[in-house]
Amino acid sequence: MNDTKTPDPEWSNYFHADAVQEETLESVLGRIPLFSLLSRRELRRLAARVHRRRYKAGETVIYRGVEQLGFYLIRSGSVHIVRQTDDDESVVIGKLGPYDLLGEFALIDGAPRSSAVIAAEPSELVGFFKPDLTDIMVTRPRMGCRILLGLATEMGYLLKADYEKLLGLGFPFEEEKDPARAASTPL
Repeated sequence: MNDTKTPDPEWSNYFHADAVQEETLESVLGRIPLFSLLSRRELRRLAARVHRRRYKAGETVIYRGVEQLGFYLIRSGSVHIVRQTDDDESVVIGKLGPYDLLGEFALIDGAPRSSAVIAAEPSELVGFFKPDLTDIMVTRPRMGCRILLGLATEMGYLLKADYEKLLGLGFPFEEEKDPARAASTPL
């Protein structure tokens, strides 16, 4: 019996190629906890504001010591987080991939970047910066407040996770248990 519904296996990828489509930018943004409170309409507006950039392998995305202006979402590819040693050697201390964020606190804190970020392979990143958020706060205050609430919630989760890691390492550390020393140590 000849099954006319099943294409020749050599051609099956060709017939199903249109079924595999790239995820829309709105959908990608909606997966980020920071933007989880936004409606579909707001996600479309946000997608029109963000900045898409492609990087070649080895290209610097963020330079160490540069003031932070916003964050990046890795849409495809991956990046290395790189620190300089005392001997001025570059050491990869981490790797981030699709849907990871880097620098989300920069929407609030403009401190200089403590590490460089370098594309590990051809990558597409989506940037969202303070001026973008400021403009949204002025033109769409409800949307801006939802973004800020999402950011505050995400910051709370990250700070809690960091605190739990510190507890696992023995925090408060012995040297900090001395009240005289703790009073003279800046936070």
